[in-house]
Amino acid sequence: MTIRNVVFDVGNVIVRWEPEAIVELAFGKDLPDGITSRDLFGGDIFRALNRGAMSLTETQRMYAERHGFDRRTADRLIEALFESLHLIEETPPLMRRLKAAGYGIYAITDNVHEIVAYLRGRYDFWPLFDGACVSADHATLKPDPRMYRWLCETYGLVPEECVFLDDLEKNIAGAKAVGMEGFVFTTTAQAEADLRSIGVDPDRKLAAA
Repeated sequence: MTIRNVVFDVGNVIVRWEPEAIVELAFGKDLPDGITSRDLFGGDIFRALNRGAMSLTETQRMYAERHGFDRRTADRLIEALFESLHLIEETPPLMRRLKAAGYGIYAITDNVHEIVAYLRGRYDFWPLFDGACVSADHATLKPDPRMYRWLCETYGLVPEECVFLDDLEKNIAGAKAVGMEGFVFTTTAQAEADLRSIGVDPDRKLAAA
């Protein structure tokens, strides 16, 4: 079946997501003993934020209660998070080429309302999406099949006509489980090569269905 839609993750596909860099930016080498970047961005508090179960303000309060941060420290951590969201410069041009060629452009992202709003304001790639499934809107995270199915059902997509790009193998496995094609994203150049390997040519007009 012909691929007609390219679905992008956001973190480490379109913008950088590097918890270790966030922590270093916030604390330098002075991270409190016993706390790791995984505790802060891979644990239950941040996962709850990604599921939309709490706001960013509530997350700061939870960090303060659990780790003994004062308000200034919690603020510094969140400021560093936003500062770290650097664009992967090569990806939006690929998205634009695919869109110009006639492919649908979509997103499935484990993401936070406040971060999505920030990305919309800082960069110009979000309007390229024909639709998006954001975890905080659905109280679930990849690779839960509901994320992929919601995107397809909401926008009338055939899973077998979609290819998903994500930096984590488990999320690609989740996409394939519902019928999508998928590739682990490492670089934009590799992603383009992977797309071309299944007949998705960003420089050739997609034939009408």
